[in-house]
Order: sequence, then C-alpha cells, then structure tokens
Amino acid sequence: MMKKLLSFLVFMLIISGILAGCGTSSSSGSAKKDKFVIAYLPQESDEQMQKTYSNFEKELSEKIGVKVEAYQANSYNAAIEAMKNNKADMAMFGPFSYIVAEERADAELIANLNNPELEGQAPSVIVVPKDSDIQTIADLEGKTIGFADPVSTTGHLLPKSTIVKELGIGVEDLEKSFFKSVQFAGGHDKALIGVVRGQYDAAGVSAMMPAMLEEKGIIEKGSYRVIAESESIPVGAPFAVRSGLDQEMKDNIKKFLLSYDDPQYFKNILGTENAKFMEASDSDYDQLRDIAEMLNLSPEQLLES
Repeated sequence: MMKKLLSFLVFMLIISGILAGCGTSSSSGSAKKDKFVIAYLPQESDEQMQKTYSNFEKELSEKIGVKVEAYQANSYNAAIEAMKNNKADMAMFGPFSYIVAEERADAELIANLNNPELEGQAPSVIVVPKDSDIQTIADLEGKTIGFADPVSTTGHLLPKSTIVKELGIGVEDLEKSFFKSVQFAGGHDKALIGVVRGQYDAAGVSAMMPAMLEEKGIIEKGSYRVIAESESIPVGAPFAVRSGLDQEMKDNIKKFLLSYDDPQYFKNILGTENAKFMEASDSDYDQLRDIAEMLNLSPEQLLES
C-alpha cells in the first residue's frame, strides 16, 4: 500500500512538473514584444526630419500594436551592431551597409524605398569647391578627399569605384599614394559642408544631397561643382529587420511599408513625393557585392575603415 502511494505521489510530481513546464513555455512563447526599435543611420537631420520620423513611427506603432522607439546611430557600424545585439529591430540601410548587415547581423531585407525619378541616373557624385582648380578625377592627385562613411554606398564605395575605374589603379595605390589624405566625415551633409568650407578638396556624396542642402539654405547654390558621377545601380534604400523577429510581425511591417503613402515622408527622405516602397530580393544586391569585391573590401574591412 505504501509502495503504491509513493508511486502515485512520484507520478503526480512528474505530471505537475510537465504541466508547469508547458505552462511556462506557453506563457513565454506568447509573450508580446513591448517595444520595436528603429535605428536611424547618420544623415542630414533637422526639425522637419525629426517630425517626419515621428509620424512614421506613430503609424507603424498603430499597425503592429507595439510602441515604436528611435535609436540614432552615430555610424553605420553602430546601427549594424545594434541589430546584431538585438538592440535595434529595423533600419533603413544604404545598399552596401545592408550587405554588411545581412552578413554580419543576419539582417533580413523586407522592402526597398525607391525613387523612380532617379532610375538610370547616377546616385553618387564627386564634388569640389566652386573656385577649385580641380577639373577632373586625375586632378585629385595629392588632394584630401572626404567620404560620408566607410559603409556608405553613395558616400564611399560608388565614388571610390568611379575613381579606381577612371584612373585604372589599385585601391591600395589610391589610398596610400594617390591621395594626400582620405577622411570620413560621418555623413553626406558633413562631407559636402566640409568641401564648401574648405575642409576637404573634394568629397564623394549622394547625388541628392547638394540640392537638398541648397533647398534648406545650409549651403549656397553654386558653392560647389560636380566633377564626376558614378554608374547607376538597380536598387534603392533597403529596409531590413532582425531575422529573429516573429514572422507575423515581419509580415505586418512589410504590409505597412508597401502600403505607406505619405508624400512628405518620401520628399524628406528621398527628395521627391513620388518615391515608394517596393518588393525587394537579396539577389538585387549582387551587383554591389561584385563592386565591393572589385575594391577588395570585405564587410569586416568596411567596418574597420
């Protein structure tokens, strides 16, 4: 009798443990994420831009049912690391920084923000001060050049590849003997302002940046000259999320982006009200991976630059 009672008690303890374990698992599995963090990369920013971001965050929050917060990264690397360490859930990357984020932080492409007005046009330019004696890429020899960020598509890799192709020299020779100095300004606006103020002899920046800064009165119209343009690329601004997010949330975010229709948001982000979110595939970025390979730049090298 005692044996049967003991066996029964052991049996009940085991069942209780199993049920408790199931209950805990179920509870944690259904626990709702209490916030969603968007990492913003270094770029020109002002009060209007902050309002634009705030409106976007509010609408996204309503769609996914979670509070949306912003994280302003001071570098592309910082944004990528934030996503890698689960401190950021989504970011609008540049094409090259997305490639690095996909490899290093397992970022998952969810949509592209495209500007149809720029289709087939050069996304990147090399600029010099208006009164500079620099007329061609060859004239940059012995000069100081400023780029936006090591992992910037239009503010580093595209202008650099343009110079390499034009001169027919290796990347190592370009940086060690051709230029007097290669510097990173920390943003497209900072690189362009640096040129206008004489900090750099030239800079590689997004082709949209000069007009945007002129319109806002940050630089004077005609205070710079464009001496070269990059080749066009078939992708826009990639939006990527942490791959570890719940699939339902990913689906809701994608639906939100693809149906988003705020002309002011698009104008402030890409300079035109006609921009829009579109379906995207990771293979769209293979051409850019080829450019990075041509420049002998791995994701790790880019982040260490």
